[in-house]
Amino acid sequence: MKKIALTLGVMMVLAGSAQAGPACEYLRSYVALQPQSGTELQMRDEDGVCRIQNAQWSTGSSLMLLAFDELVLRDAGLATTSEQQEIPSSMELAVSGIYILTGQMPAQDYVMRLQAKPMDFSLKYRWDSASAQLYLEQARLRSQSLREVRVQAQLGLEAAAGRALSMDDFEQAQLKSLSLYLDNQSLIQSMIMPAVVLNMDRYEDPRPGIEKALLAARSSVQLMPDSVADRDSRDALLAFIAQLPTPDGRLSLDIKMDPPWSVAHLESGLSVKQVRQLLSGLSLQARFDTGEVPAAYVWLRDYLRYGLHLLSSRKAAALQ
Repeated sequence: MKKIALTLGVMMVLAGSAQAGPACEYLRSYVALQPQSGTELQMRDEDGVCRIQNAQWSTGSSLMLLAFDELVLRDAGLATTSEQQEIPSSMELAVSGIYILTGQMPAQDYVMRLQAKPMDFSLKYRWDSASAQLYLEQARLRSQSLREVRVQAQLGLEAAAGRALSMDDFEQAQLKSLSLYLDNQSLIQSMIMPAVVLNMDRYEDPRPGIEKALLAARSSVQLMPDSVADRDSRDALLAFIAQLPTPDGRLSLDIKMDPPWSVAHLESGLSVKQVRQLLSGLSLQARFDTGEVPAAYVWLRDYLRYGLHLLSSRKAAALQ
């Protein structure tokens, strides 16, 4: 009996001292996560993934935290990550139940939780060093109020061929293709437009500047030749622009760039001539649906998503 107890004790010590998997080690080393309550972060390895529950991450603002119910990060692509490798070769991440909190005012955070409609975020990408291509297979944000936005992209980073990526490499990145799906009621109104207006002079009426930008967008679409976008795609874009800055439809957009677009030039701003040059090598397909989605469909979709999330949480709890 004593031998059995001793053996079990040794096994428990070894299990407790076992090295965490690559995903958990990455999060501990590079992401400053904190528990929402208590002193211990609920982190555990589960068959190739790291699972963290009820944690939070500081955004850098003294009055804003991103709290979440669960984060799941897969080991794949993280085993060789080191201090010299800023960006993992691949990543598959899913975060559910995201809330925005203050982190300093418990009463306000309690009310914010009651009123909030949590968001879910997922990210999947892979870096092919041999071909110097970065494939953003999916970045998705969704919630009951924002609905859903999905992005896929392919970028060329020739300067990083044959080695790991660093943040500096993105200054020379070339955008080759982009796919966007926007199914929401308030993403642009609640997140994008406030950021645009805050970058303007706060003492001036922003509406003339916004109208000027929309006029330029409409003119650019109308001047697109059939080789860039067919008539149906142009009509879809014009219908979307007509609803800005408060659209309520669903936009699907697939773009291929030949030659690729320089990310650095896009960030620094483009002249009218440069915009026309970029459009000349563009291939675009667009669709914009403005019809109401049946309430039964929305209810069933959200119910199924909630059921799958609940099933996943119960399965995780059973493995503890």
